[in-house]
Amino acid sequence: MTEETENYLVDAHHHFQDIETYEYPWLNPSRPPALEGDLSAIRRNFLPLEYREIVSGWPVRKSVHVQNGWRADDPVGETRWLSSLIEADGLDMAIVGYADLSSPDIGATLDAHGTFPQFRGIRQILNWHENPALQVASHPDLMEQPDWRRGFGELAARNLSFDLQLYWPQMEMALELAQDFPQTEIVLNHFGMPIDRSPSALRHWAAALERLALTDNVSVKLSGFGLGHPHWSKADTIPLLQAVIRVFGPERTMFGTNLPVDLLFSKPRRLFDTFEASLLFLSGEDRNRIRHGNAERIYRL
Repeated sequence: MTEETENYLVDAHHHFQDIETYEYPWLNPSRPPALEGDLSAIRRNFLPLEYREIVSGWPVRKSVHVQNGWRADDPVGETRWLSSLIEADGLDMAIVGYADLSSPDIGATLDAHGTFPQFRGIRQILNWHENPALQVASHPDLMEQPDWRRGFGELAARNLSFDLQLYWPQMEMALELAQDFPQTEIVLNHFGMPIDRSPSALRHWAAALERLALTDNVSVKLSGFGLGHPHWSKADTIPLLQAVIRVFGPERTMFGTNLPVDLLFSKPRRLFDTFEASLLFLSGEDRNRIRHGNAERIYRL
């Protein structure tokens, strides 16, 4: 049986953290409540041994670690630490690190990340909302600012991807960014973060996704099911995931657990069961593209 036909998984979005040794400002107890709600249950170490125990009931063979709010003044430190975990624990894992793309020395920062062989791309969270508790980015229009776009332009020259995290009202700016930088693989996080799931808001979210999917260099992760919707159910989430698959197609969709964050909202079994149920309308070949093939291709696993 070849890798193309095997039914295994790549977890395309998870996090590790060692809060006893390193600083994660977003996990500081003094931080005001934000989108994730009460973080006390995950305000602890989360390392490969626990991760492997959690996913041991499913065929997770490879994974992608996405930057986890490590202190912003030392972005390469997280990549260095993760690289040591890969070596010590024998992980088959790609790394998506952090960098402020508007920084004047962004090229040097990317090159420093790039000295570690599993480094694949950058995530700089762009979420902007009129509610301050839901804001992460420093400005609502970073994607349109010349300094930030100059930094974004440095990614393609290094064959680096960009993990895109935002809300649906920002997707038109993201569409223009993707069209202007067609050589850069952009991966939309958490299926576009439909944090308001009223019928009206979901119509806007769906229309924005349709627009963003017009560019071939944008893919999407089915992840973060509970973000902004902590009491999610399989019944209300599977139709949304299937709608995303239909918009982006099985050639541009992948799965991520978002561990440990999604432990705040769900048992792991429900994450995996919901994901697999969302694939039932697809052929076996298309299911395996989403289970592992697309993540392997984009993150070069």
